[in-house]
Amino acid sequence: MKKLLGLVLLTFSLIFCSCEKSVEESSYPTLAGKTFVYSNGQTGSMKIEEGYRFDKNGDVYYYSQVGTSSRFDTDGCSLYYNLYGSNLTIYYGVKGWNKNVRHTVFASGTYNGNYITIDGDNFYQK
Repeated sequence: MKKLLGLVLLTFSLIFCSCEKSVEESSYPTLAGKTFVYSNGQTGSMKIEEGYRFDKNGDVYYYSQVGTSSRFDTDGCSLYYNLYGSNLTIYYGVKGWNKNVRHTVFASGTYNGNYITIDGDNFYQK
């Protein structure tokens, strides 16, 4: 009788855990494979363009350029992100960064469906 009761409890706990996980995963959106771009709409030396590309493995690629200046990007340096509900946080990774900034916040904002807002700027999905 105790073995049967133990088996029933184990079955219910497995069902509960699997249901909880599927609800949790499906209730949060994913940014995997999406690219978001910001432009201030100017031309020439006043033009600002920035972008975030979210890879399927959780990595983030960032670039920015002001006017005709040389472009800054994170190619060769790792960034990763955490999306909890609509709260987006991008962190410095390990590769390419000084150990004092690793795993600290690179940028934070909100995910709004077809755009993200970071530092008051809207980056629209490309």
